[in-house]
Amino acid sequence: MFTDHILIVEDSLAITMLLKNYLEKLGYVSIHTCDSGTAAIQTFKELSEQEKTPIVLLDYRLPDMDARSIFTQILKIQPNARVILETATEKEDEGIRELIRIGLYQYIEKPIRFEALKSIFETLETEKTFFQSDTSPDNKEMEQLELIKEGIENVYKHIDFLIKSNSQITLAMIEQNLGFPDSRINTYLKKLENDGRISIVGDKKEIACNQCGSVKTAQTFSCPSCRASNFKLGKLIEHYDCGNITEDSTYDDDKCPNCNKEIKALGVDYRVLQNHYICNECKEFFSEIFSDYLCLSCENRFKLENAQWKTSPNYKVISM
Repeated sequence: MFTDHILIVEDSLAITMLLKNYLEKLGYVSIHTCDSGTAAIQTFKELSEQEKTPIVLLDYRLPDMDARSIFTQILKIQPNARVILETATEKEDEGIRELIRIGLYQYIEKPIRFEALKSIFETLETEKTFFQSDTSPDNKEMEQLELIKEGIENVYKHIDFLIKSNSQITLAMIEQNLGFPDSRINTYLKKLENDGRISIVGDKKEIACNQCGSVKTAQTFSCPSCRASNFKLGKLIEHYDCGNITEDSTYDDDKCPNCNKEIKALGVDYRVLQNHYICNECKEFFSEIFSDYLCLSCENRFKLENAQWKTSPNYKVISM
């Protein structure tokens, strides 16, 4: 019986029950389920506050938000959260690659193969043994050493996953995703290089948090007036007669919502402002959105001009 808490975030009740029943057969008893992103984030936060940070099985698309939004909010609560994405979308999809880059633990394809799910959870358990153990041979019995060896091998499997999931990846990003720098990472990467499976394509400079130095960062966009992220791209109409400027959808039957006069001739009665952003919170409109960076390790926000830059070897996959 395993003590880890599991959080299944899935809007399909059938898939939720299949996953829950299978994980119970594997020996997990503390299983929580949510069918929306909002509920998932709240449940994850409550469990984390109780020091019961769950392993998350996350569907790619939920009714109220997508996986990226949920994942980044989970990382704000717990930067080293183990999140397993489940989706029918190809791994080469740019959205999924971005999730892997910022710290996704694993990726599992739908329809879900239970052997693959079992393998991921076995890896999680042996990694936990590895991280919790003193690796000094003088202090461990042979059985414990075997568990540690298996844990190290699973860390290497995780490195393989990170490398295979990215066309290129830096040493800094690998260390950040694993949650620790270790000489064994360099040793293993050197072995992969000697075996002709990866190659170094020089050093790469990456944006890093100016507070903690993490390269796990995400560019964020918001309304320049109220800093809300709830905005949309749309068209605005300016009515020359009364000066009203509102979204085109407010001009019912080509009538100005302010003065109720009909707009007829483009360039004479009105003009159209293309590609403007409209904030759903403060209702302001703007042609350029505010952008900054969020550190997914310490939650620090910073502008590009204030960023640190971290340089490390950049690896390219040859054959994995």
